[in-house]
Amino acid sequence: MRMRGTYLGLVTFAVMATTMSGLAWASEGGGHHELNWWDFFLRLMNFAIMLGLLIYLLKKPLGNFFVSRRENIQNTLIELEQKKLEADKKCAEYKAKLSTLDKEVGQIIAEYVQEGEAEKSKIIEAAQKQAEYLKQQAQLTIQQEIKSARESLQEEIADLTVAAAEDILRKNIKAKDQDRLVQEFIAKVVEAK
Repeated sequence: MRMRGTYLGLVTFAVMATTMSGLAWASEGGGHHELNWWDFFLRLMNFAIMLGLLIYLLKKPLGNFFVSRRENIQNTLIELEQKKLEADKKCAEYKAKLSTLDKEVGQIIAEYVQEGEAEKSKIIEAAQKQAEYLKQQAQLTIQQEIKSARESLQEEIADLTVAAAEDILRKNIKAKDQDRLVQEFIAKVVEAK
């Protein structure tokens, strides 16, 4: 860094000196413009010495700069090539995953369809069992209602029969038949004791 500053100072000095000498040469001589070969030769020598000095002083730093620049560019190109290879590799992996993804999606869909069919069968089977159970319950309820209706009907028939028999007995029974029945009932009660 320090050497670069020195070289930069020398380059600046050389440019300024060349510029100043050019200005002095242009402002020289008033009215006649004759070429002074000796002065031209000295200025040319001055320029050649400055150019030689600049080449001598800047050859190594500029060479190192361009060498390091070339190496940096080559390293960058190598890194970019490696990154490109890695990106190509990842791209190939993703393409492979995408191709297998279609197969996996197909398998998952097939599994869900299969599970749906199994669930459908279970639901139908459960519905059939429920329907059979409800049918059996309805049969039991019907049988119980029929039994209850028969019992009610038998009780009603019995009540009507007893009522009809009472009416017939009331109409046909006489006082002596009633006394005889009471005597028989008392005799049966005494025997039962």
